[in-house]
Amino acid sequence: MPKSKWLVAAAIWILTLITLCPVLLHWPIPPPRISRSNLAIELQYPFAILLCYCFFRAEVRTSSRSKAFCLVLLVFLLTSFINNVHSFNVDETSRYFGSISDAAWQENLQKLVVQLSPGAVPHSYRFLPNAIVFWMQLGRVRFDVARDVYRLFLGLLLFYALYRYARLYTNYLGAILAMLLVAAVFPITFEWYAGQLTDPLSHLSFVLAFIFLETQNFPLLLTTLLVGSLAKETILAMAGFYVLFCRRENRYLFKACVLCMSGAAVYLGVRLLVLKGTMQFNQISGVPYTHVVENWTDPKWPALFLTTACAYLPFLILGWKETPASLKKTVFYLLPVLFVSSLVFSWLTETRNFMPLVFVLAVLSARYLSRHSGEYVSEPRDQERLIADPKI
Repeated sequence: MPKSKWLVAAAIWILTLITLCPVLLHWPIPPPRISRSNLAIELQYPFAILLCYCFFRAEVRTSSRSKAFCLVLLVFLLTSFINNVHSFNVDETSRYFGSISDAAWQENLQKLVVQLSPGAVPHSYRFLPNAIVFWMQLGRVRFDVARDVYRLFLGLLLFYALYRYARLYTNYLGAILAMLLVAAVFPITFEWYAGQLTDPLSHLSFVLAFIFLETQNFPLLLTTLLVGSLAKETILAMAGFYVLFCRRENRYLFKACVLCMSGAAVYLGVRLLVLKGTMQFNQISGVPYTHVVENWTDPKWPALFLTTACAYLPFLILGWKETPASLKKTVFYLLPVLFVSSLVFSWLTETRNFMPLVFVLAVLSARYLSRHSGEYVSEPRDQERLIADPKI
């Protein structure tokens, strides 16, 4: 089994390097064609159904066909719902920068990022999502079409990964509730946000990191953190979580050193690649020292913070005694880490930064609700490790 895990990790790295080739080699963006764009629009849903069928096949091994079908249908519906709300509220009607539409800004940003332009930091450090879209542009697909295809497939993967994460702690009903709770918060995060490509892949990398931490799958954890940092460097904070809370694992010291040293190498290497020289503070994330004061005094962030990062905290209080320690640790680690990083390097109003915390809180909230619904039925365990009450 360990050998197969490393083989999967190696395959992901090879695929990542192939994906990055057009960006690293500075390939030009060819002009789009209407016929190619229309073909991509027509094929996206058949391929999405194929991906959903893969989910279905994976689930019927441990669950009934009806439950597997309902799960896959919900994954598809929630993804479509979130993407349609996003398309209308961000891409079509919002003007975050005033003089230019969000859709136009996204396309301009795409051109700068795939050129690894220092003038587009911190977005230029997060070029993996743009590279994925770039491959479709190389096929003469319009940017907006390629962007929507990217969001569709990443959304499907995110909700299914969220389900698998929730199943480590709760039953089928609880995992479904967790997905619904996340979908309820997602639209709030579309305020004060211009639609950059980094978030879907960044969110997916966090959920995968949670899974691999819980199942002690070090090869895929390492791969997730390093590859995920090419979407957004915040995922590297999970190396700190490993250092603090995973001391009982075999070869802990070696693994902790590998995570920290490789994470630091990728973090600095990407910045030196883009900047082609030394790095100053305002080039870490594109903000100056005075940003912290301006960010903290912005009156818009408290309400948004309470309705996203704190939305499901009451369930942590209600179910404190029965909530698994690993979920508690993740919540109390992510809350200050994400808040401080948003305060210093981002904007507190951009509450999409807090979605990794929402994922964890949604899972523990759904676990509490399913256990107290009077309908909890234990099921065969289909994960490597299930954290649950012994009485279940």
